[in-house]
Amino acid sequence: MNRVLMIGLAPEAVDLSDAPIDLATLKERIAVGNAQVADAGYDALACEIGTELADAISQVRAALEQQAWDIVMIGGGIRAIPAHTELFEAIVNLVHELAPKARFAFNAGPDTTLEALRRAADGQR
Repeated sequence: MNRVLMIGLAPEAVDLSDAPIDLATLKERIAVGNAQVADAGYDALACEIGTELADAISQVRAALEQQAWDIVMIGGGIRAIPAHTELFEAIVNLVHELAPKARFAFNAGPDTTLEALRRAADGQR
């Protein structure tokens, strides 16, 4: 079984002002994606963070230190938004330091989380 740490922005931390969805819809999409991951048999922990760098890195560090991780997924809300580049960089460096054997997975949104994890898991073979 693959142990998966899923790092993403907490729904409340996402700027939805220009997005085609509202907060309730985003939360539902995340819940559905997380349920698909659980149903597929992954041992996954969701680490939802805010955008304040020090607090977010503290949360990610605590999650990384809980156990050894096979896969670390970093969500698109962190990776794809230029304002979060420093946060993304800090997370990647922290994962490299604390979970150097973990593979990375990158989803395009909550509905592609399982697909991203499967790609990463296939790469472990």
